[in-house]
Amino acid sequence: MSDHPSVLLIHPTFSTRLHYGKLSRVAPSLLPVSLVYLAAYLEKFHYPVRIYDGQVEELSDGILADRLRRERPDVVGITCMTPMAAEAHHAAKITKEVLPSALTIFGGIHPTILPDETLADPHVDVVVRGEGEMILHELLQENAGRGDLSGISGLSWRRNGAVVHNPDRPPLEDLDALPFPAFHLIPMDKYHQIPDAAFALPLRGLITSRGCPFRCIFCSARLLSGYNYRYRSPDNVLAEMEVLINKYGARQLTLLDDNFVVNRDRTAGICDGMIARGYHQRVVWTCAARADQVDESLLRLMRQAGCKLVSYGVESGTQRLLDLVDKQLQLTQVERAVTWSKRAGLMTRGTFIIGLPTETPEETRRTIEYAKQLGLDLAKFSIATPYPGTPLYQMAKKQGLVDDADWSRFSSMAGFTEYDPVFVPEGREPKELKQMQKLATREFYLRPRQILNLLRNIRSGSDIKMYYYAAQSLLSKGR
Repeated sequence: MSDHPSVLLIHPTFSTRLHYGKLSRVAPSLLPVSLVYLAAYLEKFHYPVRIYDGQVEELSDGILADRLRRERPDVVGITCMTPMAAEAHHAAKITKEVLPSALTIFGGIHPTILPDETLADPHVDVVVRGEGEMILHELLQENAGRGDLSGISGLSWRRNGAVVHNPDRPPLEDLDALPFPAFHLIPMDKYHQIPDAAFALPLRGLITSRGCPFRCIFCSARLLSGYNYRYRSPDNVLAEMEVLINKYGARQLTLLDDNFVVNRDRTAGICDGMIARGYHQRVVWTCAARADQVDESLLRLMRQAGCKLVSYGVESGTQRLLDLVDKQLQLTQVERAVTWSKRAGLMTRGTFIIGLPTETPEETRRTIEYAKQLGLDLAKFSIATPYPGTPLYQMAKKQGLVDDADWSRFSSMAGFTEYDPVFVPEGREPKELKQMQKLATREFYLRPRQILNLLRNIRSGSDIKMYYYAAQSLLSKGR
């Protein structure tokens, strides 16, 4: 038996039907990176930890209550992104009803940005702001959060009924000091990528860096990980790859970094290491990169090391809008990167945002045409969504153009759902934005070349079903 308090970490139930609408059957389930890192760090200090992930496990009210009664954790930590804030608070309510004395802790982007709103819920005891490994450990050391919390930076909590915000904690600099994620605590085989980016199974994910030096006004990830780019050494990354390949049977690795190539030498070092260890013959992998940070020689090395696909954040086919969102990227750089990637033998994916501030219908149409002309293999079209804390949110709020009465509606896939986008640029209409998102996806994918690419990638009967349902949603004439 451990003398430490027992900890349960929860990823609340996530309704793909609500957030992806008619595309829910092809929606991905994302590896709960923050939870497996938190769990590993606590296990290092011999805390008993469990993880429940409502993305891939049944976590209805009754099942969650039964698990809480059976396991009786001393501490319940709940991760919270903006669209699932209601589900997170509901999980806290059930926790307090079943275990009134349990310490309930919220972490993640949403409570980091809105700790006062989060702590207005009496079922939430403490908010961990920012990256939580060391903060949570120190909190548990203080008599499982019942001691004096004033000295723990990065916490928001209540003292005599009033909310107290301790000073921010600087992000962890030495990522190599963190233990590898506690993958043994989650059902690894239940997580899946979108079908057009899954090339081999089993598919496993890992993250090799945190933070980003760029300041795109729509990005909420920096609010948690900061603008200081920190990265794991090649040897550390390769050691985790070895675990994922040999212990967990990975045949595809998804590098979950927002940008894998910020540090070119490190990227090359990881690729060289994969080749030296023979991993390039055992797994394929995918990553995201900025178009202005790659060159043809690096892309060829990535391909040699087993990379299958690179995803580029393009955002818009209009330079004016790229400048407006502070992308610090030229369209000519995008075109060059796609050309280099193709010559290196890599597949390419582009991500685009429609409905940006001041964007006209003509500019939306230009983005759709640009995506089709780039020669991309895959594309994703999102509707601009001003997440709390971002400059885009501040801009939209100041102009009275954002509806934040219901956080569950903060989805970039509103075009396929029953509800309207939360942000509509001046002069545009919600229905028109929804139609444009469907039109963009339909026009890009329902072309012979793209259909052939998808057919080549079919691995099973379930893939055929998913493509069938996706095609149904794209061809439907609904709202």
